Amino acid sequence: MSNEDLTDEISALNSIYTPETIIPCSTTAAAPKTYTLTLPTQIQQTLTLSFPETYPSDQPTIHGTSNIPGAAGFARDVLGQVFRPGEVCLYDLVEGLMEVLQARGEPPQVEKDKEEEGEEGEGEEEKAEQELEKDNWTIAPPLTEKKSVFIARAMHVSSPDQARAYLRRLLTDKKIAKATHNISAYRIKDPDKNVTFQDNDDDGEAAAGGRLAHLLQVMDVWDVLVVVSRWYGGVKLGPDRFRCINAAAREALVLGGWVKEEGKKAGKGGKGKGKN
Repeated sequence: MSNEDLTDEISALNSIYTPETIIPCSTTAAAPKTYTLTLPTQIQQTLTLSFPETYPSDQPTIHGTSNIPGAAGFARDVLGQVFRPGEVCLYDLVEGLMEVLQARGEPPQVEKDKEEEGEEGEGEEEKAEQELEKDNWTIAPPLTEKKSVFIARAMHVSSPDQARAYLRRLLTDKKIAKATHNISAYRIKDPDKNVTFQDNDDDGEAAAGGRLAHLLQVMDVWDVLVVVSRWYGGVKLGPDRFRCINAAAREALVLGGWVKEEGKKAGKGGKGKGKN
């Protein structure tokens, strides 16, 4: 089975979570190929699924689960909700399953060093996660380029202070904080005071913040904060990295409704593809 979309998606998932988040059950070339997906939870929970050669035009099949009573049923329900023909779905499937499991009382994965900090530290982390859940980010699908993974998020903001607060809260997420770079830019207009606010941060990816800010200007979007997280995959991309950063950001802006359509003005953001 040769499927470039699936190969890139697996690489993305294993970069975002752990290197063995999704692995093949065997090394045979038989199709459809079966994989084991390990969810990022404290208690190891896995599900087995296979992909047709026509994926992502056709959805994968969930065969079974382990350590999750009744999970096969709700896992198939989540898959049915997130799958869209022609679009990869594993990231959305994992995030959707995590939401369901947390609603059922399953704690998320906690690193050993965090466990040793004591109850006070755990309480602060839990509070930060709860606050982050309230932020309605529009999240674009992962973009993979030579093993580097790019995920863009966009959020409606009305002041620089609000933009900085959202960004700080976003970076309390351990998965996002582990990204090699979190490039950000915001562009805000206050018509009452007739002032505008613009700023950006390349987070060590030289010139990336300025290019992201330029994208917002070219697209003529206002009152938005965009953050592009990049997980470096070990292969240098050169100038292509800027193309990937802007492509991911543009996708988030389109999904969120900020992009001007024919005869219409840019909006302030619509329903997000996902919540973080």
